[in-house]
Amino acid sequence: MAIDDDAGTTVAEIEPIKPALIAELTWAKLYTKAMHKDLGAISTAISKSQPIIAGPEMKRSAEKLHDQLRSANRTVGELSDHVGIRPAPVKR
Repeated sequence: MAIDDDAGTTVAEIEPIKPALIAELTWAKLYTKAMHKDLGAISTAISKSQPIIAGPEMKRSAEKLHDQLRSANRTVGELSDHVGIRPAPVKR
């Protein structure tokens, strides 16, 4: 069997993992697409709403989401490194 990486993992050990990995990445793409749509709707609703809706609880939730997305972005960077591509730049 051929060695696939420096850790000594063989191709035969990796092949069964690929379908699950592709399924996870497909799910992530669909999930983030839906999140993007929802975040747009939330932003629009907040900008049109009364000030009371955008209170401290929502601020804490938004900060938590920010932290979680920062972590997810690091994970995408790690996956990109593993496959030898550069992640898409974040537009600001």
